[in-house]
Amino acid sequence: MARVVFNAAKELKKLKLITEMLPEDKRKITEGLIADAAFMAEQLEKLRAHISENGWSEEYKNGENQFGKKSSVEADAYVKVQKSYASVIKQLTDLLPEQSETTAGAEIMAFLNKND
Repeated sequence: MARVVFNAAKELKKLKLITEMLPEDKRKITEGLIADAAFMAEQLEKLRAHISENGWSEEYKNGENQFGKKSSVEADAYVKVQKSYASVIKQLTDLLPEQSETTAGAEIMAFLNKND
C-alpha cells in the first residue's frame, strides 16, 4: 500500500480553529464531531491511497463457476465514510454564526483545503 502522509493532529487542530468563533456552549457540542471528522479524514486518506494503488474493484470467486469483479471492500468503505464525513462537516457548518451561505461555505472550504 502507498505510504499515507496524513496528520490527524493537524486535522483536529484545523477543525478546532473553525469553531473558535462559536459561543462556549456550542463549542462543547462540537468536540465529538471534530474528533470524528479528524478520524474520518485520516481513514479516508488511507482508503484513498489503497484505492489509488489497487483500484475500485476486485475479483471474486464463489465456487467453481461463479467469478467476476465487484466493488472492493475499501471502495465501499470509502463511499460510506465520505458520506459520514460530509454529514459531520455539514453539522459543524450549521453551528457557525449566521453569514451569507456563500461566505461561510467559502471560508470553510478554503480552510479545509489548506495544505498544512
